[in-house]
Amino acid sequence: AADATSWLSPSLLSEDPYAGPKSGLKPESATLGDLLRNVGDYCFYNYDLGDGWIHRLTVEQVVSVEESDGSVVLIEGAMRCPPEDGGGCQQYQEEILDLYKEQMENPFNVENARELAEACFKHRGGLNVNGSFRPGDFDLLERKLALAEALSSRNSTRNSVKTFAFPIGNAFEQARIGQISVVTKKQDDRFDHMGGFASFHETINVKPDPLDATLCNQCGNPNDLKACSRCHSALYCSRDCQALHWKAGHKKKCKKEMVAYEKYQGELKRNKADPNRFGISGGTLLQKRYTPGKLRFQVGDKVECMIGPEQWGTGRIVRCLYREDDWPLSKESAPYQIKLDRKTADRVGIPPQYALIYSDWDDDIKVRKLPDGGMEYVD
Repeated sequence: AADATSWLSPSLLSEDPYAGPKSGLKPESATLGDLLRNVGDYCFYNYDLGDGWIHRLTVEQVVSVEESDGSVVLIEGAMRCPPEDGGGCQQYQEEILDLYKEQMENPFNVENARELAEACFKHRGGLNVNGSFRPGDFDLLERKLALAEALSSRNSTRNSVKTFAFPIGNAFEQARIGQISVVTKKQDDRFDHMGGFASFHETINVKPDPLDATLCNQCGNPNDLKACSRCHSALYCSRDCQALHWKAGHKKKCKKEMVAYEKYQGELKRNKADPNRFGISGGTLLQKRYTPGKLRFQVGDKVECMIGPEQWGTGRIVRCLYREDDWPLSKESAPYQIKLDRKTADRVGIPPQYALIYSDWDDDIKVRKLPDGGMEYVD
């Protein structure tokens, strides 16, 4: 493994590369603000020690205390987060990003487009995907909402890892005082032969975060935090932030947080964890084959569609949210019905008037927009 000091910029290191940072701070107590003080200073953050998703964090601007309120603000971004358990930086570069770059530069490269669609479709069951994976997606509002949710959540535990069980079943669980083990059902069509669901196990904290290792639940300011007087768990840097967070959702959660806090206090008095802390339901995550209000195509759009194993054809969207008369109510609508063009119908031996198919996914592996100017087939 690389020496840990190589994760800091040269200005933060002593002349001896094995002596550690000049600051002498301990990792358990150091903050990014302690380590990165000047414009250009940087460090690396490794998310997932198995896959090794390496992030470089660089200081671009330093403002005075008078100019900053200490809050966490998402300004802008580009492209989506890689999939959980996606293999790490090099594998993601080779399997997704190189193909994506070629697709952006040469949209008429049909073989590349299909290879990219297939590679992305393999990640549809990722924990942070759960549907179509599109590497170029980025929605600033959605990411801001995700940031707000993260600020309201507890610190991650250090004594457990996320595990899956296939099919649904037991996994190694551990939860100490102030923690619970949560089991979430996750729908995944890759496991239809085993019931279509897997179970996701994670240990989470329900005890309040320590004041010196957390942030304001509303704005992210780490300074002058005070706890909600009712649940003793939500933390705020000001009354204004508390009022905003109350309206944003804490009003509905405060009572539940209070019950969790009282249970935690009971554990501390007994010096014994709650025996019922395991197997807590985290609900069900349903796989999204499409989002009804965010379909990519509309009636009349020209598309390439999969018409069989390793077979593609072209046509037009003739109906959105399509259903057949004999489908049970439990079966969701298909995002599109497609009328194949005459060339495709003739090639597969279907009379043009009957050349209608539907796509069960709003995903490039099943239906893809034709580039302007058309395309040449590669069969």
